Amino acid sequence: MAADSRRQLPVLIGLVVVLAAVGWWQFGSSGTPAAPAAARRAQPPARRGAAASPDQVLVRGVGLDRLDEDRPAPEEGGRDPFRSGPSASAGQGTPGPARPAAPVVPTPVVPVGPVVPAGPPPPPPITVKFIGVVSRQDVGKVAVLSDGKNVYYGRAGEIVDGRWRIVSIGEESLQIEYADGRGRQTVRMTG
Repeated sequence: MAADSRRQLPVLIGLVVVLAAVGWWQFGSSGTPAAPAAARRAQPPARRGAAASPDQVLVRGVGLDRLDEDRPAPEEGGRDPFRSGPSASAGQGTPGPARPAAPVVPTPVVPVGPVVPAGPPPPPPITVKFIGVVSRQDVGKVAVLSDGKNVYYGRAGEIVDGRWRIVSIGEESLQIEYADGRGRQTVRMTG
């Protein structure tokens, strides 16, 4: 048991020393807690020649006060970023002559008019095939149509299958539209 106490004593002394160092760092020698980092960032930087608080000294150590200084104007380097190798004036002590800057051409502003809605989409095309015409004296011309599954018959002006209206029947083509009058198209005879 005494051997365990001897091993724990240096660990305990080390923890006390670390705790004392952390306490001194947090509370400092003045006995007041240090300002949090967010409060330090919120304070304005100290002016030159004015007495700086310890918080501002930390900020000044980073070099934030240099952000307010004027920067020198960039010099013409004479290097083409699209070519590899050293610049044309790399061997010379002074940079080459300054090239005039290209004029900036403003892009024209095109006024955008009001957005006009496109309206409803057009109806799908009528996919029937015109097979032929049957002519009778008592009935007239009758068009024979097929959609690939069924065969339909109809005269000019009639509604076929409740979906299409035959507008006119010719010898080699016919005009057909949806029953509501939309999507008129000409269908040629396919035989």
